[in-house]
Amino acid sequence: MGYRLPFVTTIAIFLLLIAGALVVGFDAGLACSDWPLCNGHIIPPLEGKIIIEYTHRMLSTGVGLLVLANLYAGWRKRKESPIAMKLVILSFVLLMMAAVLGGINVLEKLPPGFTTMDTSVATLLFATFVALTGVTLAHHRRKQGAFHQNKQIQSLFKPTLIATIAVYAEFVLGAFIKHSDAGAVWVKGEVTLLNEVISTPQIAAALMYVHVFATALVVIITVWLFFHARLRKALTGQALVLAALLVLQVAAGYLTMAMKLAVISDVIHLALGVLMMASCVFMMVQAKLGVDLLDRDNQKESVVRGNVAVKNLS
Repeated sequence: MGYRLPFVTTIAIFLLLIAGALVVGFDAGLACSDWPLCNGHIIPPLEGKIIIEYTHRMLSTGVGLLVLANLYAGWRKRKESPIAMKLVILSFVLLMMAAVLGGINVLEKLPPGFTTMDTSVATLLFATFVALTGVTLAHHRRKQGAFHQNKQIQSLFKPTLIATIAVYAEFVLGAFIKHSDAGAVWVKGEVTLLNEVISTPQIAAALMYVHVFATALVVIITVWLFFHARLRKALTGQALVLAALLVLQVAAGYLTMAMKLAVISDVIHLALGVLMMASCVFMMVQAKLGVDLLDRDNQKESVVRGNVAVKNLS
């Protein structure tokens, strides 16, 4: 199984998550009142909030088709890469879960908690394809003779795993705060936004403080991972990218609050969080395999050594 199809699917899911954030930001979740049709139409009149929600649905359909294509490709090469096959099966299960949750959200008029569950599952689907891209890319490198395990990289598995879990947990918490209006209650003081989940301003404030604490924890873990990488001289560039994304995401979070939850800054905040998730998962896959998949110099040297060996044999 090649790595290009999983990579394209990863990008498509990223765009789907951004589209989902726009749906929430512009309160367009019920612009299409039914499912799977949109207001009784396959293609509804494209106007106002319907454009946002319908675009999200079309992206969802495209992602579904890409996941099925990956499932087919993985099945064809199942003996060649059993790990990839397991990941595509997992992606199909997550796709079905996301589809069911999406349908419930529309048919039940956005019941409390289900939008967050939908986003959480979609993020897991995204992470699965980041991992699948890493696994298939490693398989490609191995076939090229440019795959050399490094114990120093393998020693980073635990820190990258912890970082991945922490970033995902913070992401889910942030999604819940956004979708439950806890952020709006705390930032804007709008008591009219209180609901059965966030029933008092005190609960909203408590959730925001937990979110700030979780962010601080992610900062500590990221710094810990960065120093582990520097100490072992492994994946240092990628650890630095993760740290930079964290700085930008925290800045975007404060900007979002300063701008009273402006949609654009909120979407940027989410996008940076998703990219952090991708960075953590990709580093974790590399640590598990014990190889730096982005080390071009090592790959070139391996190819050169392979060419020299072929010439010597001839």
